Amino acid sequence: MTARREHLLDLAELVLEREGLDGFGVHALARAAGIKPPSIYKHFAGAADLQHALISRWFRRLAAALDAAESSIASFAAAYRAIALAAPQLYRLATYGPLDRALLDPGAERAALAAALRLFGEEEASDEDHPRARLAWAAAHGLVSLEIADRFPPGTDLDAAWRALAAALSG
Repeated sequence: MTARREHLLDLAELVLEREGLDGFGVHALARAAGIKPPSIYKHFAGAADLQHALISRWFRRLAAALDAAESSIASFAAAYRAIALAAPQLYRLATYGPLDRALLDPGAERAALAAALRLFGEEEASDEDHPRARLAWAAAHGLVSLEIADRFPPGTDLDAAWRALAAALSG
């Protein structure tokens, strides 16, 4: 990947967090970079390519965080939550809506899933056969999505909810 493309992806993350999913796109990135939109196409085939490059980055960032976490459900949950809350708009881009896996960097999604698979001893499982890892991922996604959307009643102890999730998955 070229240094210019990496710089544009860094800038795209900032624009995405500032503008949100609805205000993000090639034109918003071009404005922030001080260039004309067609110049973006020298580095990305289109909006979907730009989005999937960001999604690939997010998967790799999650993989690194999960790999660095202790081998426990509580650590998995804490790492997942931290990555999501650190860049909520990037999280939404990466986890909401359809995903064209052909546009992802090879191995990016699998790298993130691999940490969860190891945690549950499912690393040797086929792509279709890892129910506990999928359950952990889905439960963490649901909890953090509601947290990002501010859907919990005021005063809710979200840390307690995350501890309950870890306890339920550990049993």
